[in-house]
Amino acid sequence: MPTHAELVTPERILYSGAAEFVVLRTDGGEIMFLPHHADFVGAVDICVVRIAPVGGEGGEDETHEVRAAMAGGFVHVADNRVTVLASIAELAGEIDVERARRALQEAEAAEGEGAAPVPGAAAAPELTPEAEGHEAEEVVSSSTMLALLRPDVPEVRARRARARLEAAGVLEASGASTAAPTH
Repeated sequence: MPTHAELVTPERILYSGAAEFVVLRTDGGEIMFLPHHADFVGAVDICVVRIAPVGGEGGEDETHEVRAAMAGGFVHVADNRVTVLASIAELAGEIDVERARRALQEAEAAEGEGAAPVPGAAAAPELTPEAEGHEAEEVVSSSTMLALLRPDVPEVRARRARARLEAAGVLEASGASTAAPTH
């Protein structure tokens, strides 16, 4: 029995149906959800979400996978269902490749101009009146949480543009160009 997969944004449902697997990247790394996966809840990083519809129906490329660029969100797995809640996501076939390339160039230029990068390293939280007198705990900023909390940081904008280009098939996961746009 396959799993039921859904990829949802606030505006619409990008995919809903039976799937052989769903692959995405969480704060802990890339993960594949197969049928009857253990219950799971996690933050989703900027990534390409890959869904393999049962029988390869509905796919957008030669592998018959549904691919979407995701700008962060959450995943919930329970009762043989994988629900991916995306703040922003685009199906591969809907991505404006030239716009994504311009966004990547602009973000990289902003990074190069000395825009203050937000490190993924530890940062101390601000003390609130309730916390005064207590030892402040260190808060670890992950790239996933940075993407969710600071979407306009040049580093995050560049990662979103790369995910869009990767989903569209013009950029490998490593960042190397592989093909000219087909749209």
